[in-house]
Amino acid sequence: MHQNTRIHIVVGIILLAIIGCSNMQTSDRRFSTPDGAVIPPAVIGETSAEVSDVRLGHSSPARAVVTLHAVGRGIAPEDAINKGQAILLGECAARANGYVKLAEKIHGVYVDSYRQMGRGVVDIEIVYQETQAWLRGAEVLEYKQIENGIFEAYMKVRIIVNQDHPLFQSGT
Repeated sequence: MHQNTRIHIVVGIILLAIIGCSNMQTSDRRFSTPDGAVIPPAVIGETSAEVSDVRLGHSSPARAVVTLHAVGRGIAPEDAINKGQAILLGECAARANGYVKLAEKIHGVYVDSYRQMGRGVVDIEIVYQETQAWLRGAEVLEYKQIENGIFEAYMKVRIIVNQDHPLFQSGT
């Protein structure tokens, strides 16, 4: 095997492991209509989101205040200097994962994938996921440490969405 091929295989395996873990934690599924329009997941109701209708005068469009919840998961590093550092870093990782999940619920996920096959077997599979959102006011409600050094951060964020936003439409 060539050196470049080995590097691609190793990178592919690492990416699969990372993406596989993030996919296990995220239940965001998307479907599309025959004309190619993406239908976002029904966030409200299925993910314990709360909606309260806000009408801001006669000339303002209808808006809703939506509360989204997420559970972020992280792991304490094995090479932490002491138990206190391990706890702080585990909570930080869980909080960061919670931010990602909230951003995915608000703006969705861009997925780009590449698969190389040979002799009926997948040689390399690379999946790239991206989301981007400005989160203001996201709160950590509670941290929990569960087995195997895994930390969970229970989080929520309240956002105001216009009537044309998918979160508004799925809640009415």
